[in-house]
Amino acid sequence: MLKLLIPTVLSSLGSGSMPGRFSNLILLNSVAVRLCQPSAGIVHPGHYILLSSAGEPLRIGLVPTLPRPRNLTHSNTPASGSYYRTRGRARDGKCVITNLQAQTYSRLKVAHIFPRAHDVEWIRKGFPGKITDTADEADMGGQTKIDSVQNVITLRSDLHDAWDNYEFGVDPNNNYRITAFTNGNADLNGLYLQLDHIQDPTLRPLDELFTDHFMQGIFKHMKGAGEVGWSYEDYDEAFGDGSFNLSNVKIWDTEEGRKRFELALSDRLFDHRVSQQG
Repeated sequence: MLKLLIPTVLSSLGSGSMPGRFSNLILLNSVAVRLCQPSAGIVHPGHYILLSSAGEPLRIGLVPTLPRPRNLTHSNTPASGSYYRTRGRARDGKCVITNLQAQTYSRLKVAHIFPRAHDVEWIRKGFPGKITDTADEADMGGQTKIDSVQNVITLRSDLHDAWDNYEFGVDPNNNYRITAFTNGNADLNGLYLQLDHIQDPTLRPLDELFTDHFMQGIFKHMKGAGEVGWSYEDYDEAFGDGSFNLSNVKIWDTEEGRKRFELALSDRLFDHRVSQQG
């Protein structure tokens, strides 16, 4: 269990006892700090000190790990071989976050937890061996099984892009609680993913995949909060009409632009690659 402290310098306070109106303050290295009370709310930007359960400051350094690039999914993505959409909708029948049910699926989209464009890393992490889905391999994206129903969830349409952009995540170690990593998603923060309708373990999404997605959100929006990336306008300009618009040198002539171009090609050629396996 961790505690958050907000540093508050009070030169008038000595090392003795705290006055009553400062009862929520403690001294740490001769500096008065205010203890944050437990809350399910989003932690606001600021400078914090993390304490262990024993009350000792924790030293936390940045790791070199970068977030995994992921392109947003457009509605006009080719639907050939999209068995995961049919199976995901049949299993869930609703948004597993908001519980929205619809007679048609115009307001619901099926999203991958781990992006299919990164199938090489999917294999390296050993995820194919963790899939217990009994469907035919052809219905699961071939031998990688990355299109298994255990790697997808059904979301309300407006949440799909936010999920792809790692703007919120699901913590399977905290009863599938949802944590928002960016502004604009406060209505999701503190909700819980609804999976009780899935009784068959071979159809249930893997906890390891939710953990992986959650960590990508931390790497991108917590650790990398100062890194400038593509905006939604950049996505729309580059991919909005279903093709590659390469006219904007500003977004393509960068390392991120090159990576996203490779990802887009990999994703669009995925079904072709799977067909060649047969």
